[in-house]
Amino acid sequence: MSPARVLIVDNDPWIQRMVATILGQAGHLVNLAGDAQGALTCAGKVLPEVVITTVSLPAVDGWPWWERLRIVPEHGGTPIIFLTSAEDEAGAIRGFDSERDQRLAKPFRIEELERRLHAVLSRLRESAAASPPRPRALFPEKPSRGLRPLSAMQGALDLIGLSSVLMVLELERKTGILLLEQTQLAARLFIRKGRIIRAEMDAPQACTGTAAVFKALTWTEGRFDFLVGDVGGIDDIQASTAFLLMEGARRVDEANANQPLQAKPRQ
Repeated sequence: MSPARVLIVDNDPWIQRMVATILGQAGHLVNLAGDAQGALTCAGKVLPEVVITTVSLPAVDGWPWWERLRIVPEHGGTPIIFLTSAEDEAGAIRGFDSERDQRLAKPFRIEELERRLHAVLSRLRESAAASPPRPRALFPEKPSRGLRPLSAMQGALDLIGLSSVLMVLELERKTGILLLEQTQLAARLFIRKGRIIRAEMDAPQACTGTAAVFKALTWTEGRFDFLVGDVGGIDDIQASTAFLLMEGARRVDEANANQPLQAKPRQ
């Protein structure tokens, strides 16, 4: 099963981080949102193939956010995996389609989430195969299955900069996912044998590839956490770490040079 574009919508940062890490290691292109408006905005930009969402988000003008999503023609057939609480599990979910959607009660085993995701993707792609041909998949078939995350290095970006972290990972030829977090911001750098092969930054600065790397290199505060494990998917980024660091530094210097000088107050 080839990887997919997956949108994870949950107001629990721990759930977001856990699911994004596991699916990212399997090669899926993951985007995150923490509220209904963010989910609608992100979905409009990335066109997810599957949505994983908690049912506990507040409604938008009386509508569950996923019903507003499905009004848009491009998202009308998007399958959704609904994450429910024990209290929600017995109740009906507004807009739930038993032929394409799934529901999963929290707390859940990650293997069960992977099974549900595989089920909706299989059904989605079987349906697509019966339709007119579409462009080829972005990623290769059967990415390597990742190891369960093991944090090997973590810290504060104001104490050790991202450039230094990346140089250490390159020197040690490490493989895994580097999670970066700031207030309201998060990014993931997928690293294989010390080299960044893919990068994702979530809304409100959503971007991928080298653009995500260069934005992350401007961060002077926040936290980093390197999770060891196999990384699947294609190499979206071909540049070396040295080039990315030099180009990132050049862009920072250029931005600083363009800042207007502030007049010093008279003594």
